[in-house]
Amino acid sequence: MGVNLEWKAEGGERSGVVAEGAYLWAAVKRIGVRLPAECEGRGECDTCAVVVSEGATLLSGLTDAERKILSPERLAAGERLACQAKVERGGDVVLRPVPTTERAETAEEAARDLREEFRRMSLKKKFATLVGIEADMAYETLVRAVDIPFDLFGKGLELLAGRGRRIAQNERAARRPADSAPAAATAATNEGGAETPQN
Repeated sequence: MGVNLEWKAEGGERSGVVAEGAYLWAAVKRIGVRLPAECEGRGECDTCAVVVSEGATLLSGLTDAERKILSPERLAAGERLACQAKVERGGDVVLRPVPTTERAETAEEAARDLREEFRRMSLKKKFATLVGIEADMAYETLVRAVDIPFDLFGKGLELLAGRGRRIAQNERAARRPADSAPAAATAATNEGGAETPQN
């Protein structure tokens, strides 16, 4: 049985029929809505959160990820993580987006905001910001460059320790007495000229 899915947003509405068993994230994509998902759908962020206006009983139960990520207030308001909520029964489901002020900002949104803020700055402020970014990058590069010799030294010590262990194992193997049975047979041959049969 199909599910009538409706997406209601300020930018327009979309609707379509999706199959039961589909996660909301895939279902809304099928009707032409792309939800952000910083964690790529692993349930580790809230960027794909949606509000279920109608049809909440047609969806799967809350997952541990949803309980961890979404506050009790947000859950009470009907929010679900689209990557975690699955349509389990046919019927009508109406979704709307969570306002960006209530969910975490995606990297794309943060970059857009930063570009917009940078565009509004005066030339002097832009220059100061760029110099600050350059200083931060130089510092991080220096810190990483200082760490490289220590990392290499640690790797060298590991190689030397491994070589030392192999040498010690070879020396112990060389000092082990030969197997007693072949040694006894050799001694008997040397003393009597012929081996004596053993009972």
